[in-house]
Amino acid sequence: MLGNFSPSNQYKEKALAKRAALDIKATTINGDRKIHWISKDSQGSIAQEPPTPPPRHKSSNNATAIPELKQHGAQRGPPGTVPIALSNLDYLDHPGSRKQAPNSTTFESKRQYSGDHWYSSSTQYVSNLGGSADFSLFSPYVANTNDFSLLQTLVGRTTDVPKWHTLEAGWINYPIQIAEAHLFTYFTTCQYTCYGDYLGGYNTDVKGWVQTSDTIFPGTVFTPSVDGGTQYELEILTYLYQDNWWVWVQDGYIGYYPASIWSNANNGANGTLADGADSIFYYGEVYQSEDALTTTDMGNGEFGASNGFGKAAYIHNMQYFDTNSVAQDYTAGFWDSDDSRYNFQNTVSSGGSWGSYVYLGGPGAEGIVGG
Repeated sequence: MLGNFSPSNQYKEKALAKRAALDIKATTINGDRKIHWISKDSQGSIAQEPPTPPPRHKSSNNATAIPELKQHGAQRGPPGTVPIALSNLDYLDHPGSRKQAPNSTTFESKRQYSGDHWYSSSTQYVSNLGGSADFSLFSPYVANTNDFSLLQTLVGRTTDVPKWHTLEAGWINYPIQIAEAHLFTYFTTCQYTCYGDYLGGYNTDVKGWVQTSDTIFPGTVFTPSVDGGTQYELEILTYLYQDNWWVWVQDGYIGYYPASIWSNANNGANGTLADGADSIFYYGEVYQSEDALTTTDMGNGEFGASNGFGKAAYIHNMQYFDTNSVAQDYTAGFWDSDDSRYNFQNTVSSGGSWGSYVYLGGPGAEGIVGG
């Protein structure tokens, strides 16, 4: 299950075998979406949820994105089951399925850009037990079904380990994986150089994630915002509690990664993500598979530096939880890979209801929103 992507790797076959072994109690179809419902207890002993999230600064002025299983007429599984998204596993045949660490490499003119990642990103190096923020939710244009565009957070152990440990969550438009923009989780134990069960990967396509919510799950599709219209958003929170990294979305915990995933991958490090994070990131990212500079949108395609609420994508109330589980404002600055295509404007500790926030995004190479 090592490292560098190769077409000969059998990731897809392993994921299919894992899916076939699920304790499926029902399969529901909502529109074009098929969801398996598995016995919650089939995942093993389920950890106790944290009693409540750490107190944090909140703003309630915007519309809450509606998950697909709360839409009118949505089919649900029987009591005692939890939903598992059925992604198109063909994405595992493509290099884009292997994420990479955000880096501050700036734009350089070259003949081809296939495999490049583009960012509007930020990192705060601080000991923490997770964090939270509210993300505007869009369904951005992507130039190729193998490309993706996302907004996310990342908590990591990045300074005292040989290779990064991360837990990541956000929304992504990655058509070859799931046709519509959707919630995702991701983890790595090896700075993205390995992939597979308990090593790293997306959602429930590798072993590691434990699903506890019967409503929201990695792969959930939400109502997207409208450029110039209704702005929908979702709160995403990560929190280390009793040896598990929990993920909260909207109004409840949806599941967790056992922290033992990272402690078992210690490799002689002084500490691991099981002991807490030493960094937290908030960012937008675009991945391109084509040779020419991509026209894929970040956010909703509007420039973050020159647009505000109702036009540009945003992340607000960016916070981290210190080692006493107290919410603190996120105070790091942002940077761009190429500010002629994707850019930002950020405000630290505004003193208003949005706390620390950023507008970010852009239309890609040709400057046209939506391609």
